[in-house]
Order: sequence, then C-alpha cells, then structure tokens
Amino acid sequence: MKFSWDVFTIKITSRKFWVALAGLATSVMAFANCDSNTIVQVTAVIGALGTVVGYLIANGLTEDTITTSTETAVTEGNKSE
Repeated sequence: MKFSWDVFTIKITSRKFWVALAGLATSVMAFANCDSNTIVQVTAVIGALGTVVGYLIANGLTEDTITTSTETAVTEGNKSE
C-alpha cells in the first residue's frame, strides 16, 4: 500500500480518529490503574490537540485552495489580454 498525503490528511482531521485515540488512552490508563483525574486530563489534552490539528490542517487546505484559485484566475486573465 502506497502512502498518500491526501488520505493521511483526511484521517488526521477526522473526529472519529481523535475519539478513538482518546478511547485508547483512557482504556490503557484505566488498565494501568491511573486515577480518574489523570484520565480526564489526558483525554482533555487529546481532544484539544485534535481540535487544533484539525483546524490547522483545514485552514491550510482552505488557504491553499484560495491561493491556487486566485493564481489560476490571474494567469487566465493575463492570457485573454
């Protein structure tokens, strides 16, 4: 299987991925007999990290699309002159 940045981007920005990661961390910490406060704090950090990563990647993709569209429009506008 070949690595694809497009698929990676979709997966890393998925809420399901971050929920699964938080669930895994919660399960492992519960198995390790961590106290409830620690489990809640780690789950909160994972959720916050997922939100930030999702925002940054989505914002970057949006800006890239806008930049590409603007550059294409300017290039095509120059061709018609």
